[in-house]
Amino acid sequence: MKYKYSVVSGHMNTDGRYTKRPIVEVELSGGNQKRKFLALIDSGADQIHMPAAIAEIFGIEREKCRPWTSIGISMERTSGFVGQLTFQIQHQAEAFEAPVIFIDTNVPVLLGREGFFDKYRIRFEQDHDTFEITPVSKR
Repeated sequence: MKYKYSVVSGHMNTDGRYTKRPIVEVELSGGNQKRKFLALIDSGADQIHMPAAIAEIFGIEREKCRPWTSIGISMERTSGFVGQLTFQIQHQAEAFEAPVIFIDTNVPVLLGREGFFDKYRIRFEQDHDTFEITPVSKR
């Protein structure tokens, strides 16, 4: 399925054009809760990351989760914890479960490689203003 890149409000490229990013709607579920979020597909992220506030929505308790330390582009360590959620990507047939690193910073929902790229083939076509998400065939 092909998707269009999304304009990021208030962000400009160095050439003065609006910044566009590969963003997709995802429905997250855990426990008896379901919520929709916009998520950035991030091939530079090792894992799926989300703000810790999202864990609270789904009743995921930090104290009962395995601690985790992430290192981002700034090379600074950020403490977090590992939880599990179910994902339903917009226009994709099957839902999947994946580990999530919840961190105490205001990051967007980042769909990183572990848990997402191993379930879908992602093809970025920025020159055509599109990206494609295709389920990986099960072996």
